[in-house]
Amino acid sequence: MRKWFAWMLLLGLALAQEARWAGQPEYRAFVGAATAAGAAFDQSYALIYPAQDTPRGTVVFVPGFLGGGTNFDALARRLVLAAPGWAAWAWDRRANGLEDRQGFRTPDPWAYYQNYRLPELPFLKDWGLRIHLEDLERVVDEARQQGPVVLAGHSLGASLAALFALHRGDKLSGLILLDGAPRLIPITREQYYSGTQGSFGRLAGLNELLENKVPPYINAFGLNPVGFAQAEAQAFMAAQAPQADAPPGWSRFPSSRLAAALARIDDHYALSPIFAVSLGRSSGREGFNLLGLLLGNPVYTIRGPRGKRVEWRDTGEATDPLEFIALYANPTTGFSEWFFPYRLSLDIAGYQVAMPELRPRPLPYPVLALGAGRGLLPQEADFASTREFFPQTPTEVRILPGLTHLDLLTSRTGAAVGPIAAYLRRIR
Repeated sequence: MRKWFAWMLLLGLALAQEARWAGQPEYRAFVGAATAAGAAFDQSYALIYPAQDTPRGTVVFVPGFLGGGTNFDALARRLVLAAPGWAAWAWDRRANGLEDRQGFRTPDPWAYYQNYRLPELPFLKDWGLRIHLEDLERVVDEARQQGPVVLAGHSLGASLAALFALHRGDKLSGLILLDGAPRLIPITREQYYSGTQGSFGRLAGLNELLENKVPPYINAFGLNPVGFAQAEAQAFMAAQAPQADAPPGWSRFPSSRLAAALARIDDHYALSPIFAVSLGRSSGREGFNLLGLLLGNPVYTIRGPRGKRVEWRDTGEATDPLEFIALYANPTTGFSEWFFPYRLSLDIAGYQVAMPELRPRPLPYPVLALGAGRGLLPQEADFASTREFFPQTPTEVRILPGLTHLDLLTSRTGAAVGPIAAYLRRIR
């Protein structure tokens, strides 16, 4: 009996949720840098989570590679309560305005995106680092009207936030890096223009991009706009009816909508640890994923149901599966940036070529760096480039154990909230 009680107590603690703001964030557009795309597309966006006390300042969250504003929904809802007076703005880069989200307003979003036809986007190849830094500066300027601004970037968004601190760091009062650092994937000048051979194939250079020899958005390794749209359609429908039968095409065997959707991204099954979240476990029969073994990532695959269909079990891991699936997609914005500009990833990697005026500089405020113990930067030494970027700048590095790269943002206990709130309390 005592063992049973202790087990139930531990499970209850694991499932405990940090207090969350329950309101509806505003989705606001901001005028951006002028480009050939025209005024309709020359804007970025943000989900606005208002301060819950007398306004003290704003944290502007910058999503990572292929990430959208709702990456930060779970974190922002907890932070505005844990840090009274601080608003949270979850930024959507300008490419989010290219997404056709009408499918989420139809009776069957999955069917809608099965026939999704990609638009022509010739101007996307011009949306590089300089354009995005100007967009972000306009968002920061707007937020500064409410008080001090702290920039917080996740993954590749941490690289972008760090580059903004080199570009216009005087407009900030703080900088937070979330499982990301300034120089994640450095490339040489020659590689920037002519391309290079990466671990999974060839990476095009700027010359090929400008000559229209490669798509202007990320379209490799199974990552493409159609796949992102369909994944969000699955998540959206699963959030509406998690226990309903998954429609044909979602899974190779009978499954609940929740199980079919989460098996794509849970760390127990996902091939790429960068995009994995620890959400629970399938009830189905399992086996080793051979492709995962070849890639050096020993994960499992679901072989089929043990009963009539595969279900999903919340085992108390870092992220709440129902909360996660609900934040993943909605008619306004989503977890992914479907048309992530290839030029932006190229410019960030080769920023010294794309914007040679960006040089190391000390900051008049400390940097907070949070790593995920099972994420991209699990050791303090992984943040060494931060001190190279910002010499003579105090940098506090904390590694949060047991979290994946995305758990850092979506943890049900708000694991990153405490360190961020403590950092904000020190902002003048």
